[in-house]
Amino acid sequence: MKKYLHTYLGKLSSSGVGLDFTSVTCRYGKFTIYCIIGPEENIVHLSFAPEKHERAQKRLESLNSKVSIRKILQKEFHFDNTFADYFSCRLTTFPISNESPFIAAGTDFQKRIWRHIGEIPYGSCITYQQLAESAGSPKGSRAAGMACGANPVSLIIPCHRVVAVNGLGGFAGGVAVKEALLALEQTGAKL
Repeated sequence: MKKYLHTYLGKLSSSGVGLDFTSVTCRYGKFTIYCIIGPEENIVHLSFAPEKHERAQKRLESLNSKVSIRKILQKEFHFDNTFADYFSCRLTTFPISNESPFIAAGTDFQKRIWRHIGEIPYGSCITYQQLAESAGSPKGSRAAGMACGANPVSLIIPCHRVVAVNGLGGFAGGVAVKEALLALEQTGAKL
């Protein structure tokens, strides 16, 4: 992973382009989304957990100090209307590029899991076991859960739609956020 991220940042550095980051207060509940945005208006990293966001930001900064990472205001956030539409149940899929170096740097297994997560329909859930089976690893439910936790673009790759056999399971942004996202999508699916 480190090598791929280093190459990505080297290209940005040599072109004089930086990254933007922001925290966005959503219009649904009390969520805050933390984003790192790439130069082509793509989301490089998205999390509901500030700690995960800070780790991603520090990782990028430590790999190439020449790449600037600039904090932007919410009013400058190119995707604000997109997320507002999602949290208002007007959007069921994200028209956002997820060409993230963090995705490209994932293991083959993680990429398979993330691809299968992306196929879970809005308002639906599958179990970690079903996810592992669909990705060709019938005994890999625990590993599928770990890949969900490593998802670098939560919500865009909707890992909140993967649940445990006997409950919600975990979520990097917290179980309350996962529960609220699932409730939101259940409401949106009925509209």
